[in-house]
Amino acid sequence: MSVEALNAFISKHGLRDGDALPPERQLAEMLGLSRRELRAALSTLEASGRVWRGVGRGTYLGSRPIRFTPTVAGLGARTSPADIAEMRLAIEPAFAALAAIKASPEDLAELENCARKNATARDDEEWQKWDHRFHLLIAQATRNPAIIALMEAINGVRARPTLREKTVDDRNRQRFAAEHKAIVDCMLERDADAAYARMRDHLANVAARLHTRYASTEVDE
Repeated sequence: MSVEALNAFISKHGLRDGDALPPERQLAEMLGLSRRELRAALSTLEASGRVWRGVGRGTYLGSRPIRFTPTVAGLGARTSPADIAEMRLAIEPAFAALAAIKASPEDLAELENCARKNATARDDEEWQKWDHRFHLLIAQATRNPAIIALMEAINGVRARPTLREKTVDDRNRQRFAAEHKAIVDCMLERDADAAYARMRDHLANVAARLHTRYASTEVDE
């Protein structure tokens, strides 16, 4: 119902791509929703590309404009999906550990929902949408603007057609979805060490699969 209420608000006020939504607190009051319900609705719209949110910028309709898309200099020029996965393995476990300590109950609820969406993804496109969202939510749960900006940049690079980490088949998607759930379970227990280990294991599996794939073939996406 919260997504429907938000869509109705957008339609009623004639908002278009590029228009800003009111601040969360004000919008929640206008819609008669809790902040948690509103954030869940915004997350759904963000995952489908209907809105974009920037740290310190607010929430806007449409996809993120190129001028606001975070980038990391050098990524993409001579980079493969396996290189990106290896980089993520070096840094994201620490993000998960910090998030396990700092995540709010609302953050954890969103992560649980996102992990469920991963588990029910029907194809690679749907998987990628919720996978990117999952890892960004963990960065956001750290409450660290630098980490959030870095994860946004990494997701921006991963979304490029030449660098998409295709999950290939349902078996791999289910395997990775189970690993996502294991990470969330550790965060629910506020176990930073276990969250670190589970994220490390997950990204090691991603990196291993991509290294195997790109060792014998050129990037073809």
